[in-house]
Amino acid sequence: MSALEEVKNLIEAQGDAWVKFKQVQDRRFDTIEEEMRDYKNWMLQETSPGGSKCSGGVSSKGAATDHSTFAVKMENGTVVPVLGKSVRCVDFFPKSRDEDFSIGEYAKNVMLGTKAASSSALVPVGVSSQVIDNVRAQTTVIQAGAGTIIIDGPTNLAKITADPTVYEHTESAADISESDITLAAVNLNPKALVALIPLSMEVVQDSPNLDSVLNTSLAAAFGAKLDALALATIFADTNIPTNATGKDAAIWLKCLEAIGLAMTANQPIPTSMIGNAADFIARASQLASTAGSWLGNPPALAGMIEYPTTAVTAGNAVYGGFERGFAIALRQELRLEIVRFGKPGSASHILVAHMRGAGVVLQPKRLYIQLKTVV
Repeated sequence: MSALEEVKNLIEAQGDAWVKFKQVQDRRFDTIEEEMRDYKNWMLQETSPGGSKCSGGVSSKGAATDHSTFAVKMENGTVVPVLGKSVRCVDFFPKSRDEDFSIGEYAKNVMLGTKAASSSALVPVGVSSQVIDNVRAQTTVIQAGAGTIIIDGPTNLAKITADPTVYEHTESAADISESDITLAAVNLNPKALVALIPLSMEVVQDSPNLDSVLNTSLAAAFGAKLDALALATIFADTNIPTNATGKDAAIWLKCLEAIGLAMTANQPIPTSMIGNAADFIARASQLASTAGSWLGNPPALAGMIEYPTTAVTAGNAVYGGFERGFAIALRQELRLEIVRFGKPGSASHILVAHMRGAGVVLQPKRLYIQLKTVV
């Protein structure tokens, strides 16, 4: 075979290879476009796509009411979904083709050099959404009903400080006054939440339960941090009504008194209560003064679910309809990266887990704060 024929065959082979590559990529992009169309359709729907229910609170009548997914269309045309507690983030992203993805295996592959680079791109978006769903399941405010807003950039949502006053008007009479409320924009641009986890090669190589340990630990740690930040935001909001004199949330009688004050502010009987874990045990330990039997929830609060946490100061509590009053904004779901030999002195690598999320009060009058000590 002449040199010219060899060059010709090589060019033809390269051309054939390019055609095959283009066909594969065309099929891939067609699939991505189809998934993104499905994603946009999900965004526009006002009904819940379903999903597994998350566990969380304690109630004598079972799980709290589930809330349907709805969406908010922003001024720039972006549709922002607000996900109820039982709706998964993973349902709003293209499904990952690597359904068997394992954080443990990912760490092992990167650390042992079987992956080309240390990058979050190695973790499929669908998988990181599954991880954030685990975090949401560990976040008390979400379990109490707060929605999850998925945003792709800085976003403004409306916050209303109270309900407007409605007047019955008599013809020609000047009997309508302006409502004493504020409707303002709330900027959503969550800061980064980051965890650095050192991993030695020996532990990663020799631990068959590494994936389970990392999944459980990451969900618990990020859930606790997100919860603490969200509850701090609630307690710092001066527009949320509270009791004027101290009422200890460790005592059922004082809880009833606080809820009574909330009802005088035209709030319904709360569906959820977030309080300190020690207060939850103290209330559960109360005995009837005459019979010596367990006191339990007051009958009027039988439908209210208690969500104990250490993120609330003992003696304090938050009541209300979290599905309308509060939301968690997610700018970025939880992503994972490996920094190889991040600690070269000990021949250890670092797993970097990071997300962007924050809580926002949308309707302060849908919540009520009970304080043990009033300053």
